[in-house]
Amino acid sequence: MQLAAGVPLTAKQIDRLKTAVGETTMNAIEHGNGFQAEVPAHIAVLATDAMLRVRIVDHGGNQTIPTAETPDLDAKLAGVQSPRGWGLFLIKNMVDEMTVDTDGEHHIVELTLKLEGAGA
Repeated sequence: MQLAAGVPLTAKQIDRLKTAVGETTMNAIEHGNGFQAEVPAHIAVLATDAMLRVRIVDHGGNQTIPTAETPDLDAKLAGVQSPRGWGLFLIKNMVDEMTVDTDGEHHIVELTLKLEGAGA
């Protein structure tokens, strides 16, 4: 399967990328932009012969982004922890690399997939 731009991705990679980009974008809208419809989240895609990188930028750069910790399933099922809080863990495990940065005004999340057959 291929993206419209001709970047070769397997069906599994496409599914993982859709999940990761969707989760990251929802986080950007909710946590970064505070559900403000007038505040956009920006998405950019960079493709090379070896990788595909998606950058999602929001306007919450003055907020700390938590680390992607492994959720405690037993604690969540027992109601000891919120059932929420899977996003960053899920995103990190859907891609080959996830980086999170801030410039003080924006959160910048980059999701990278290595392309199969590219020597990766």
